[in-house]
This record gives sequence, structure tokens and C-alpha cells, in this order.
Amino acid sequence: MTIGELLKDYRIKQGKNQREFIAGIVSQSYYSKVEKEIHRITADDLLEILNHNGIPVKEFFEKLEIDPNQWQIDKINKLMEEITKASYSEQAIDQIRKIREKVKKLDLNPELKEEALLIIDGFIELEKDDPETFDEKLRTKLKEKIFMMPEYNTHKLSLYANFIDLYDFDSNLQIIRQINKVLERKPIERQEEILFAIVLNVLGQAVKEKKYDKTDEIINLINQIKVIPEFFFYREMLTFYEELITYHFDKKQEHIRKCKLILESCEWGGMQVYGEEMKKFFDEYKDQ
Repeated sequence: MTIGELLKDYRIKQGKNQREFIAGIVSQSYYSKVEKEIHRITADDLLEILNHNGIPVKEFFEKLEIDPNQWQIDKINKLMEEITKASYSEQAIDQIRKIREKVKKLDLNPELKEEALLIIDGFIELEKDDPETFDEKLRTKLKEKIFMMPEYNTHKLSLYANFIDLYDFDSNLQIIRQINKVLERKPIERQEEILFAIVLNVLGQAVKEKKYDKTDEIINLINQIKVIPEFFFYREMLTFYEELITYHFDKKQEHIRKCKLILESCEWGGMQVYGEEMKKFFDEYKDQ
């Protein structure tokens, strides 16, 4: 049982509504998402809620399904964040390999270490451009790893977002449809951010595979997400793909002009390496 589920269980047993249960300690809208496992609650707020409702702290935590390897998982997640940042650098592969060496030296659960190394090898693999150098066994192993994960949680979808290119466009379109159905029933933490990443990567694939007529569905899906400052870059890149895809239908130069402005903004915003990669992509595929 998770923290959100257990809090809800105690609340219902006490016959309280959410407002009574939290007593102003956190906002009701925030707490509602805690029960749904969309938001995490801080330790201080959790203890205050437990004390307010007379719930013994020891009893509460004994009922939780806490993964004894959580500290190791947190450490691996931080290293994965380093890898994501390294992917945007000029020396991406060298930096990722250094992170791999860090993981090899960590005192981790063997299964966790094996999984972490597999994922890191996947990042290195996806930096390859020549199909003749692809490690097909590794790619198959990664696809199986993602497929075998039991549910669409934040970790699984983040992993999938990074390894979109292991699947072709049509397969990804089917996966996105399935993901959308699941998330409608059970939202997850960082859902909007991860969906943006997935859709942008799949749109890039659609351009490469000339599947322009199949992109409306996923563009409409992501257009439903409210744009907040944190998502501005994602929204800007979505516009880039929308303009590029529309250009392939009507050939109006206005779309090309907008694409170029967006790519220039990457350089102005300090994302020079990413901007250069996207410019190469643009130059290669704009007239295909």
C-alpha cells in the first residue's frame, strides 16, 4: 500500500472528508492528488496530518509497502538525470561512459545495478547513427525490459520516452494510445512533462518515416495540456514539428521561417548542442 492509499484508508475509516482530515495543513486540491499518487507529500506535512488525526506514526509506516532498496533507486535516478543532461552536451558518449563507471563502483543490489547498466548501455547505443553498428541484441533486450514492466508508472514512461527509437512509428502510435487510456484512469507524477517528451520524440520519428498524415492524433493529445512556464520549451518544439509537418502538405515558406526562428531560439536560450542537432535534422528532412 502506498502513502496516498493508506492515508485515504485511514480517512475513510475515521468517517472524515478530505477537508476535515487535513485541517488546513495542506490545500485540499494538493492533498486530493496525494491520495491519487499524483503528488508526493513532505515528511513534515505527513507527520502533522498523522498527529492531527491521532494516527500512530509507527503503525502507519509499518503498514506501508516500502522498498528496502529505495535509497539505491534514488541514487540511480540521480545518475539517470546526469545522463539526460549529458545527452545534450558535445561529449555525450564520453560523459555517459564516465557515469557508467560510477554505477559499476556503487554498492548496489545486483539486479538494480544490472538494470541501471543496461539502461546506460541503451543511451550509448542510441547515440549511434550507422545501422551497421547497431547492437540488435541490446536493443531487443531493452525493448523486452520496457515491455515487461508491470505498469505505466513514472519510471517506465520516462524510460520509454528515452528509447522511442527502439520502435517504429506505427508501433509507437499504438503504445501512445494504450498509455493515454491507462493515464485517464490512473494519472502519474510528472505525467504532462513525460507525455510531451514522448510525443516530441515520436513526431521526430514521423518526419523521418514520412508518416505526416498520422500525426494529428498525437498532436491533438498533447495540445490538451495546459502550457505553463516549465513546459514552454516543449510547447515551442511542438510548434516546430507542427510547422514542419504542415509544410510537407502545403509547401508554404512561412512554415519554414517559423521553424528556423524556433531553432535560433535554442541557441539564444543556451541549448546550442541541441539546437545544432535539430538544425541537422531540419536540413535533412525539410524537403523529403
